[in-house]
Amino acid sequence: MSTRSTIDSEQQRCFVLAPNMAPDWRQNVRFFAVTSVVVLGIALAFTWHGFWPILPFAGLELMALGAALYVSARRSLDREVIYISDSRICVEKGRGRVQRRWEMQPAWTEVVLRQLPRRWEHTQLVLRTRGTELELGSFLDADERKSLARELGRCVGPMGGGGSISSRPAAAEVFREADESPVTPDKTRLGDRAS
Repeated sequence: MSTRSTIDSEQQRCFVLAPNMAPDWRQNVRFFAVTSVVVLGIALAFTWHGFWPILPFAGLELMALGAALYVSARRSLDREVIYISDSRICVEKGRGRVQRRWEMQPAWTEVVLRQLPRRWEHTQLVLRTRGTELELGSFLDADERKSLARELGRCVGPMGGGGSISSRPAAAEVFREADESPVTPDKTRLGDRAS
């Protein structure tokens, strides 16, 4: 998992959640190309010597590998961006661009981290407001969800520091990165993956 939290000049806190999948699209294409050359070279050599059934199986293996790399690369584009200000909470989810968006009032929103029955050590993090629930960080592990719940709980809800982000500069400074520029919500793109 990759997360980033920043605060801009309007006292808006931003959390960017992304799955921790190291290879990007170019690396996957290079890996697939090199693997294809090696596998097809070996298969063609065996076909030349009369072992022709190897060639179709090599092709099937390469198709399965290509499909797995494609699915992995697409999932690495998943993002969840949470903007929290004194007046609203905005959650955007999508793959490369904003696909779904929710807005909530911080004073009426509760951060809930629940233990799921029948699943060993598995938790679920939700924002609950006025009878509706929104799950966050489904791709996070239990420790990461717990850490995120703790940080969200500090700035969300009636007990989250009086409802004012500006009254909590110490907690804000912990998450400020020295080289980060101010973050403002973009309607078309989700947050970039932290490096």
